[in-house]
Amino acid sequence: MRTPKTRTALLLVFASFFISYQLTPVWPGQSSENSIIFQTGDKIVIDGNLEEWSSMKEFPVNLSPAGEKIDASLDIAVAVRFAFDSENFYAALKAIDDRFEFTSRSWRYGDGFYLTFLDPYQGNTSDRFYSFGFSLHGDKIIKVLVNRDGEYFPEMSIQDIQLEIKPDTAGRSISYEISIPWKYIRPFKPFIHQEWGINLVYVDRDRGQSKVLQLYPDTDYDTELSDLRKGDIFRFTAHRPEKHEFQASINGSHYHHEGEKIITGAVNSPSESSNWKINYILSSAKATVSSVKNISLKKGMNLFRFLLEQEDLSSGSYDLSLGIIDNQDSLKFREDMRFFVLNQNEFEKLKSRLVQVKRNETLLEDTKFRESLPTLEIRFEWIDKFMKDSPPYADISFLDQWHQELDFLLKNVEEGKPALFLPGRLVRLAHRSEIDNTLQPYSVFIPLDYDEKTPTPLFVTLHGSGVDERRTIYSTTVNLQRARARRRLGKFIVLSPQARGLSDWYIGDSGKDVIECLDHVKKLYRIDERNIILDGFSMGGYGAWRLGLLYPKLFKAIIIRSGAVSVPMNLKGENILDLLDETKPKRMNIFIVHGDKDNAVPVKDARLVVKKLEELEIEFNYLEVKGAAHGGYDKWDEIFSWLKKIIEK
Repeated sequence: MRTPKTRTALLLVFASFFISYQLTPVWPGQSSENSIIFQTGDKIVIDGNLEEWSSMKEFPVNLSPAGEKIDASLDIAVAVRFAFDSENFYAALKAIDDRFEFTSRSWRYGDGFYLTFLDPYQGNTSDRFYSFGFSLHGDKIIKVLVNRDGEYFPEMSIQDIQLEIKPDTAGRSISYEISIPWKYIRPFKPFIHQEWGINLVYVDRDRGQSKVLQLYPDTDYDTELSDLRKGDIFRFTAHRPEKHEFQASINGSHYHHEGEKIITGAVNSPSESSNWKINYILSSAKATVSSVKNISLKKGMNLFRFLLEQEDLSSGSYDLSLGIIDNQDSLKFREDMRFFVLNQNEFEKLKSRLVQVKRNETLLEDTKFRESLPTLEIRFEWIDKFMKDSPPYADISFLDQWHQELDFLLKNVEEGKPALFLPGRLVRLAHRSEIDNTLQPYSVFIPLDYDEKTPTPLFVTLHGSGVDERRTIYSTTVNLQRARARRRLGKFIVLSPQARGLSDWYIGDSGKDVIECLDHVKKLYRIDERNIILDGFSMGGYGAWRLGLLYPKLFKAIIIRSGAVSVPMNLKGENILDLLDETKPKRMNIFIVHGDKDNAVPVKDARLVVKKLEELEIEFNYLEVKGAAHGGYDKWDEIFSWLKKIIEK
């Protein structure tokens, strides 16, 4: 039900100013006279044939990461052309190459490339960027969002990106043609911002060796050690259209309730027109309001700005729909946007409710109740940190989720129940670390038929480098549930620690955190401590080796998938071969699986471990997958068949 106060607050949103103006942003970095991308008048068909690109300016991709020029040759020569229209960014790349090797992750290991877009608010170097990877793997076209604002492989569907690749082995060349909708490069809209940073990094692979060619030199184009990327600043030049064109943008994805929320619309008009309208609708869970403004268009680019003013919007998500209506009352264009508002006064009241709960000493005497509270506390911490540190256009899906979860968990604890979620879903919990008193998150899956009276086996899975535990636990849980449905394996609780970072290699406090997570989940759920399985992929495979050898009494079995035997050179951690010599385990249940075409963790790592295990006369299962790249296999059936026998012993 809409209360008078709620409706008044929303209506005040539209007591806003409305102006038409020319926008010319000034960036710390400057585009050169030659770094210009022109709007195309014709729709580009993405078919891999580049004939229609012949009249567009060509940019050589011929710099090393250090900035040295690489002369074009029959061995390798790369050039790219760019274009845009009101809906998409386009790129056409052609490489002359004497040899092609389309391996897994060819955008990283060759032959393939990165295309990076960066916000030039800091100049040619920025911590706000999107880095896409494009390549072939065999005959399969690959397109992936590699990194966004320093986060590797973020969860974002890019299915609307069009990509065609045409290798010409006889002609020793390859052509790429790409169309990227503007929604994937937020907040950039060329009608509004006019300048943006771009880099293209081509990775050439010859006989296992890689050569890197760049449009703009950047030694950190693909590293977990820096959240910065570099690019040339391009100026986007619009044409005189034959028909009306439209774009719109919002100045952020999340705001405090008092923050300015500014909407900008741009209409590129072929002629002067009057009696047009802008219709906008703002809606939330509590109310929906709309308003209409009259506009007149001059010939060329017209930019309109809306400042949404309000008293106190409640915390939550808001949908804004912006429509352009012509002088025939027909809806010509529509742009939908979403943003999140945090009302700080409401947020502080939520914190006060938790403080009141924690004053109840009787409730805190219960271990399960007390140990559940960090799960609630960390959501306050996440929201505070997100609002303070996140880029203006960060994905708000988790923010909205955390806010809803706060409400659910607070109601639980106020009713005297633990701050836990219902079984049957993947959730994130937290513990307060004994190492430094910080809140540390981890993910769990509790089966729908979990019975706290019956001990349940635990499957601990460790994530790989550069990604957090949420994607790892999702894929692992799906496979465990599938095996259970097929009656190939029994019921498991699944645990995946974040372990204090995305690339800490489970050494030092990162390794200790895994053990603390394990101890913490035992306080919340009934765990069958005789059947705790430790699993890990890539960096997580190293972690499974390390922790399995250091804490052999904790784990019934360890599973190493594409696991490394040593940490990167910049870190200090044990070599697994040395650790095997030091610990000399008498008996372990070990399953190792590795692809023989792994570019990230060479198969020689697995073979060295196998040789060491044979020397120490330790039983193990080893499965080497022919033709498989890093994780490019599905051997869960073999793993679970083996594991079922282990559990039943």
